Amino acid sequence: MTTENVKAELACLPSEILCHLFTFLPTRQLITEIPLICQRFHTILKDDKFWNGRIRTEYKVRLPDCETKHSEYEPKKSFVAISTQRERWRDEWAESQTIHTALGHSATVDSVLLFESQHRQFCLSGARDRSIRLWDLERVRSGDGDTVDAPWTVAKDETAHLGWIWNMARDSESGEVYTTSWDSTVKNWAIREGGAIQNLNSVNVGSAAQCISVGGARHEIVCTTFAKRTAVIDGRSFGVVAEHRLHKRAVIALAVQGERIFTSSEDRMMMMVDRRMMTKPVLFEYSPTTYKSCLSLQRNQLLTSTSDGKVKLYDATNFNVLQTYTVGSYTRQTLLDHGAHLAMARSVKGYYKFSIHSPGIRSEVWCASTQLAAEPAKFDYLSTSKTLAIGNGDSSILFCFPRPPPQE
Repeated sequence: MTTENVKAELACLPSEILCHLFTFLPTRQLITEIPLICQRFHTILKDDKFWNGRIRTEYKVRLPDCETKHSEYEPKKSFVAISTQRERWRDEWAESQTIHTALGHSATVDSVLLFESQHRQFCLSGARDRSIRLWDLERVRSGDGDTVDAPWTVAKDETAHLGWIWNMARDSESGEVYTTSWDSTVKNWAIREGGAIQNLNSVNVGSAAQCISVGGARHEIVCTTFAKRTAVIDGRSFGVVAEHRLHKRAVIALAVQGERIFTSSEDRMMMMVDRRMMTKPVLFEYSPTTYKSCLSLQRNQLLTSTSDGKVKLYDATNFNVLQTYTVGSYTRQTLLDHGAHLAMARSVKGYYKFSIHSPGIRSEVWCASTQLAAEPAKFDYLSTSKTLAIGNGDSSILFCFPRPPPQE
């Protein structure tokens, strides 16, 4: 039987059988090759129902309506993201990781930021020793020793701030980085070709600066402070152009999307204000016994970590709770990735662990670490390279890379 006859035979099969057969093919092949064979295959694989069905049946993931009705939702991309994350965390923690510990700071590393620039991958870290360091991930991944001839740190500024450095954010368009510090300043940095770090601007926000985000309007940076303030900074003049003080205690978590600014505070209040009218909250929730220690926002889903060891997923349009699950006795941080929920928490026995959960509203544990050797402060995850970085209280950074498959 010729190839053309085989194509003709397959093309005559019912769509239900073809959809079933397609599930046995690699995802990359389904996206790049199979649609080119004939018009019918192209039509089937272009249909959102095919990809939504695979998300539900193969991964048992039920995505909330607030995501599936979002303008940026694409079932094919969501399926690829979920399958990528499931493959990344398929095995036990020790079997799926290549772990390297980086030393260089002399105090707790409270912030790590993973990013790509000029076809290279980096990690920028900020610590309580008041310094920032730029790490070359390729050198770290190689596992070769951190030597003078081949240092893992490609640039550093040991006097970046006059106080502890709390958080960092990066503008993906300009490539510029913003840092917050206990010294009450927000600073703007450029990372030049070759890795040199240059300070561009600085603004004093009146008290210790905590969170920062560049997810809002163009040329605007949003930051929060320990003195109840949420401030909007113009990235061109680098001055504060708007603010609110609706919280009653330190504002410790922040997420921004467009005109919507989400914050949570030690006053146990979580709220959303509109950038165009910051005099009163549009949405708010008060928790009598716990506060939200972290907020992570994507496609109208708001993932939060709570001080009593839970992870809560909200519909960001109305603050309806979509699901709640327990990860320990205190949740330090959560991250809403396109294909998974990532959480770092303290267990009931007092040690910290990292866990990965399926996305959607019926999350299951995909993978969990053993006891982390040092108390962690903050983590970040880079989806493109499947790299995890954890800043620790013993001044180290834990880099976790996917372990390559065994050679046959």
